[in-house]
Amino acid sequence: MISRDGIAAASLRRIAQEADVPLSSLNHVYPSKQDLLRDAWDRSHQLVFQIVEEVIDSRPKTLHGAVSTLILAFVGGEQPITPQSSSESRAHIENAQRAQYELYLWASRIPDGGDNDVTDYSPAIFSIETFLKSYEYPGVNAEALSQVVAAMIDGLFLQTMSGNSVGSNRDRVDRISAGLISSCTD
Repeated sequence: MISRDGIAAASLRRIAQEADVPLSSLNHVYPSKQDLLRDAWDRSHQLVFQIVEEVIDSRPKTLHGAVSTLILAFVGGEQPITPQSSSESRAHIENAQRAQYELYLWASRIPDGGDNDVTDYSPAIFSIETFLKSYEYPGVNAEALSQVVAAMIDGLFLQTMSGNSVGSNRDRVDRISAGLISSCTD
């Protein structure tokens, strides 16, 4: 519902109706909309780690392949990258990414910065960095590369959400990946 209608439209009452559960049951688990949104953030954020794990499991042969595969996995440009991934789970991930974007905006608007760990991407970026460090590529700053890869994924995802199918063009993503690697090489 958050992915489709946005956070403002996602009242506890509407969520209970859509989930076909009594409002009282939903209120028992989530006493407030803020509690529900925090849990939704936590769940969608875990999908980031799931996607990185899928890319790791696909074992791209080169650093360039790893960066391209990460980008394509996040912007939804190709079929699922592992045989265990179904089209249904890919759609679930894409919906969660849209919801995560909405949730990130929600968290960034919390007065006084809110709960800082809500908007902290550093664990996800660190998981990308750890993965990229596993490739032998002289002179590449893996920390910087993981940060620009994450920034590129965010930007391309916004373009994809607006209808620009950036990820479906493997050649374009390969050129972007080469540029990112080059920009992080000493």
